[in-house]
Amino acid sequence: MVTIKPFKTTFINPQLSQRNRLVCPVYDTIDETEYARYGSEENNIINVTTRKTGVDSEEFIANAKKCLDRFFDEHILVERAGPALYIYGIRYTLPENILGQIPEIARRNIYFAFGLVGLVKVEELGRGSIVGHERIFKKHTIERYNLMKACGMNFSPIVSEYNMPGHEINNILEDYLGFKRPDLVLREERPPLVDLELKGTRHLLWEITETEIIGKIQQLMKDENVLILDGHHRYNAANELRIKDGVDHTMMMFMEGGDRAVLLLPWHRVVRQMDVGKLGLQVERYFETIWEGELGDGFHTALQDSEGRYDVRIGLYDGKKFSVLRANKEDVKRLSVELEENVGLDYIVLNEWIIGPCVDNGNTDDVVFVDSMDEAVNKVDTQGFDAAFLIRPLAIEDVEYKAHVEMKNFPQKSTLFLPKVAEGIMMRRF
Repeated sequence: MVTIKPFKTTFINPQLSQRNRLVCPVYDTIDETEYARYGSEENNIINVTTRKTGVDSEEFIANAKKCLDRFFDEHILVERAGPALYIYGIRYTLPENILGQIPEIARRNIYFAFGLVGLVKVEELGRGSIVGHERIFKKHTIERYNLMKACGMNFSPIVSEYNMPGHEINNILEDYLGFKRPDLVLREERPPLVDLELKGTRHLLWEITETEIIGKIQQLMKDENVLILDGHHRYNAANELRIKDGVDHTMMMFMEGGDRAVLLLPWHRVVRQMDVGKLGLQVERYFETIWEGELGDGFHTALQDSEGRYDVRIGLYDGKKFSVLRANKEDVKRLSVELEENVGLDYIVLNEWIIGPCVDNGNTDDVVFVDSMDEAVNKVDTQGFDAAFLIRPLAIEDVEYKAHVEMKNFPQKSTLFLPKVAEGIMMRRF
């Protein structure tokens, strides 16, 4: 059973001007260049949520607490007077180089996703109605726990997915706001609490305070199982808060997996210090090359085609040409049986047969994850990387199967969900 309840959100004071300058992307998506860009504004929430490279964790958390206290003292952050559930809307577009990576049926000019935000009762991940799908790193969980405990805050909602083929909750949200997506109609009787833009994406927040509607939503959600999409480390940190500090609830955004604006993109791998000779042997042993040429429609078609569960395909760029490798189906089937895993085989095969054997000493620092094929190619061409391995996207159904049926995790950085929430749109004090 998923138990959700209303809460009083904390957000950037709507009386302030230039509020767009005070929000930032979620902490684990920010690189040094972006940190410099957002961190130069002293009132940007990044100064609380994100540790700058080279700064000690304890120093970061101490400074974050001081900065947060100042934000409240100076009324940069304010808290709503009463509890509510919230509708978090994210309206966004995708550049052509990203659109090309997803199936044609899912390509649109404008995407507009809805998430329902409330407090959820925290439980051990995978032991009840809340499951994850990615492996986590304990050190990242520890830092999030220490930050959340010191500040007494959830800084952005953990994003989860539920399966509701009848779209009952999304229909309630659209009826409540009085428009159908992807259209956006702002009504005087339902003004958004927040309406900000970050990196070309529009973030909107509305509240639901009507007891009858809240009760109807709670009833619909109570029998759902939810799958964490983004925020595995934050959820595990919230579970530590439950165990050690008695904080039983955390802030979560629930998105319907069937929402056409919820997308799943691949993380590509770019590798350096690779044993190129061993790579050739592994390719000869396990794969056949089914396509060679330039990056374009032909490459995408060859990569995304599928002839069944065991049809594993991996794109390769070696600095000279693009190839599509197809693994031997019988070998894939044997590996699937051995590992007792049937989905995510592209990533599993890549790790087991290429990256594991071919990366020098198994050093994971020599494997970089990027969400753009263009960026992957650029790293090979200009930054000294040996090869880029280009992956086709998983389906939401694959992730649900992995979590709910196989009850296993994908390899690190297998799933990139869109859209992303922003830090500063909504927070919660505890």
